[in-house]
Amino acid sequence: MDPRVAYGLLRSRSVRALLLGTVLLVVLTPVLVAGAIAGLVAEEEAAAGCTAPGLTEVPSGGALADGQYAAPLKLVPGRSYEVGATEYGGPGDPSSGDYGSIPDPEQSYLPAHPDTFAELSVLDSNPANDGTFTFDDANALDRLPYLTALRVAHDGRSMLLYKRDIGYGQGPGEFIENGQPYRLDVWWQAAQGLGVSKSAVQVQLAPPTGAAGTLEALPETTEPASGEAACPVAEGATSIPLPLVPGTRTRILPSGLAAAGEDAPAQVKAMVAAGNRLYGTAYLYGAGHGTSLNTLQAAYDCSAAVSYLLHWGGVLGTGALGSTQLESYGQPGPGRYITIYANPAHAFMYVAGLRFDTVEDPAYDSGPNSGKPGPRWRVSPTVPDWATWTVRHPPGL
Repeated sequence: MDPRVAYGLLRSRSVRALLLGTVLLVVLTPVLVAGAIAGLVAEEEAAAGCTAPGLTEVPSGGALADGQYAAPLKLVPGRSYEVGATEYGGPGDPSSGDYGSIPDPEQSYLPAHPDTFAELSVLDSNPANDGTFTFDDANALDRLPYLTALRVAHDGRSMLLYKRDIGYGQGPGEFIENGQPYRLDVWWQAAQGLGVSKSAVQVQLAPPTGAAGTLEALPETTEPASGEAACPVAEGATSIPLPLVPGTRTRILPSGLAAAGEDAPAQVKAMVAAGNRLYGTAYLYGAGHGTSLNTLQAAYDCSAAVSYLLHWGGVLGTGALGSTQLESYGQPGPGRYITIYANPAHAFMYVAGLRFDTVEDPAYDSGPNSGKPGPRWRVSPTVPDWATWTVRHPPGL
């Protein structure tokens, strides 16, 4: 087009208005379409009863069947629910005994499996009063199969627990603030690690595999029930990302978790991530031994906690070592990244400069975990000198 003609056209108000409208249409159409699609997706998710990732859902009431004071709750993969949980077993509740109702004798002795919960009942009365309490009577979570894995969270702590028991529970008239009944009992060792006594907790289905031992594991392959819509799970929701800082050294964070050095070896980063997973677990002498290090337990002693990190760093098998065994583990002397301190009574380790230990004494910990029992990252200017240590390290680290 001749420039003089083009200039003349642009001086016309009607032509300029037409051009402006065309530009706006081109620019805004993709935005409007994307917004409409997002709105439709949101409407579909709302219709399916889905909640946004990271949010906790208050279960709907549902229709009550005869003989029930609350409706059973069917857990949907990818969704988190706030329900009531109570503590049972242990020295404060000797009447509960030491054995769960699970028929597998290798799983039924609960002191050996502190990562246990019992599904409770929403029946109006306890069938055991007139006879026997059966598996079908424990219906508060719609009769989950034995060894179903749940991620249970409370007060900033989270644990993976497995169904090995059943019980009646609190009965009618006992609800948490949102109107939900108490749907599970948590075995006392896990309950103390979570800070649960008679509390509101968040529960979520987790996959029944070794991969579920990672912190915040969510369902990946569980299929929804027939006719039931599955909720979307955000990418990366199966674990908490490992924080990274410049360099190779591990650093404590205000939360009490640790950040790995972005230039540290992958094995070191894996150990930092493993230490973060143990945050919130309890200390219990002998705990963590005799079970696979592939699975997160509710409690650990000092040497089992060290073993857990070594295992996830790829330098130890699936069985935890005792502190005496750690005195001869690997090679003598401090390592470049990993150093283990052990004697017959205690063990701890340094991971790229940051101590991982079960001793919470403020005299040996000035960090955010000071005074908090259990396996935690600890801060001290020097290696604790309250005992004599044998110093070892994994080959190559």
